[in-house]
Amino acid sequence: MGIVEAVPATTRSETAALRAWLQGLPVEDIAGRWLAPDPDEVPTARQALATLHAVRDALVQRAHLHGREDLARACMTPGRSGIGMDRSVDAVRELEALGTPAPQAGHGVHLWLAGPLARRLQRAGVTTLGDLVALCNLRGRSWWRHVPRVGPQAAAHIVKVLDRHAGTLGQLGAHVTGAALPAVAGGSTLRPVAGIAVPLEVMQLPRELNGADGINRAPHERSVIAARDDYQAIQTWLSLWPAGSPTRRAYRKEAERFLAWIIVERGKAFSDALTDDCLAYRAFLCDPQPAACWCGPQVPRAIEVGGTMHCNPAWRPFTGSLSPRSARYAETVLASLCGWLVARRYLDSNPWEGLPKVRHVGQSIDIERAVPVDVSAALESWLDAESGISPQMRVLRAAILLLRDSGMRCFEAAAADCASLHQAEEETQSPGLWGELMIVGKGGKARHVPISTRAYQALVQHWADRGLNPGDMLSGPLLAPLSDITTPRARAKAADGRLGYSDRGLRHLVERAGRMFRAHLAQHDPQLLTAAQSLHPHAFRHAFGTFATEAGVPLDVLQAYMGHASPATSALYNKAGARRRRGEIAKLYAPAQRPARSSIVRE
Repeated sequence: MGIVEAVPATTRSETAALRAWLQGLPVEDIAGRWLAPDPDEVPTARQALATLHAVRDALVQRAHLHGREDLARACMTPGRSGIGMDRSVDAVRELEALGTPAPQAGHGVHLWLAGPLARRLQRAGVTTLGDLVALCNLRGRSWWRHVPRVGPQAAAHIVKVLDRHAGTLGQLGAHVTGAALPAVAGGSTLRPVAGIAVPLEVMQLPRELNGADGINRAPHERSVIAARDDYQAIQTWLSLWPAGSPTRRAYRKEAERFLAWIIVERGKAFSDALTDDCLAYRAFLCDPQPAACWCGPQVPRAIEVGGTMHCNPAWRPFTGSLSPRSARYAETVLASLCGWLVARRYLDSNPWEGLPKVRHVGQSIDIERAVPVDVSAALESWLDAESGISPQMRVLRAAILLLRDSGMRCFEAAAADCASLHQAEEETQSPGLWGELMIVGKGGKARHVPISTRAYQALVQHWADRGLNPGDMLSGPLLAPLSDITTPRARAKAADGRLGYSDRGLRHLVERAGRMFRAHLAQHDPQLLTAAQSLHPHAFRHAFGTFATEAGVPLDVLQAYMGHASPATSALYNKAGARRRRGEIAKLYAPAQRPARSSIVRE
């Protein structure tokens, strides 16, 4: 994919050749007089004509950048009369004098980027260079994931061009360019009242608010953990879960949010928190203010520069107000943290005890968010057609079919290993079922999930792209990136022997496939587009439960495959979906089919 960094430069001899051509001189004469680099290397008429067209297109592009549509028309459609020829020649001379302007935020992407790339950006709603800079600053280095069919190499080239013209287009953040950040290496101290929250990894607590002498601290000699302050106590609690696990990341997020808030907004240590502070935090979660200090786009938490972690200046703990369900989850995690610290005799009491419960109306599993049958069928057809294009499309197909046909959670699929695949025995084989896969699911519990024939065949194609043969695969991840290892996080994972997708990486992969599929529907099947909004990984798990229930799979079998602790959870999929409910109840109100009255003939 090419990218045009600026309007192509034209030499004086090339513009002189163009003027001669517009005045009607033969191409053969022009080639020898103006376009020959050497008397012995005269271009052919075809080569000379191609050069003249390129020079004309460059000047027309320059005219568009200056907003001179009249000059562009004069160059593109020269008149056949003397007056028309003179007008075209004058337009070329004027454009020579104007020169090439610097890129401006209002310039359309089609004026500076190659045609295919510009069209892909325009379909994603990015029409100007200003829009492109805004998208980069909003999404960080992964901005290209939000533009279907734009890859990391083209994105890196675009970022270099935008950064080169930052004077006229606006500054790109360090979270986009990867430049060294102006933060203090190794950590950043939280400041009460006027401070900015920072990620837990680089957070440093002020000495007076580190909780070493908090009013809610239990006697130090009775504590059964070695933590001396609040930061160490929270880190000890987080160490109960494996590093990089989804649970640990989720709990870390809630702990760092409250720890930063209690210091910055309340001027207190974590060990000074009272029930009044917990009530205030409950209100804060509904509307994090000031928004500039607490809310921002999803960007990397920290960036490694020269082997040192730097805080990302664009990172914020929130992307906006939390939903009632998310706010209740945050309180549950913080109450669990404080309860654990009380049991370890680090805190004297749990400030979250005694708060009235936040009631949240709604079932624990929203089965209405499952991928609908018609969307699932259209998605599979699209994936089958696109899988022949590139290895990247084949890994998308394998990931989605694996999630949809097995009911696995995203982190379970990311951690799945080839060594745990077991082909079905002859007496249980069927055309649609290849076998089973043993995984370690939620709560560290092992279970088996089904592997369909179509999902296994998609995996085999993905393995072939990785240079692997199913017969030789004794172990290894089911799904793994195909691109080279370039980021510090990827290199660290490879050094630890983790070559597959992470939970977050697999989630991004599936969401990217969803965006590409919706872009396809927008052009070819707009009526299905509305129903295709929920294509996140968990929606495919819901789809598995819904499809299995409708196919008559017994409840105990569904519970075993999905790893539900209670049959009541699996039974939620037995409840009629909205479309089926309305279709069945409509029969109640259908007009009754009364028998026609028979005429009675009186004798």
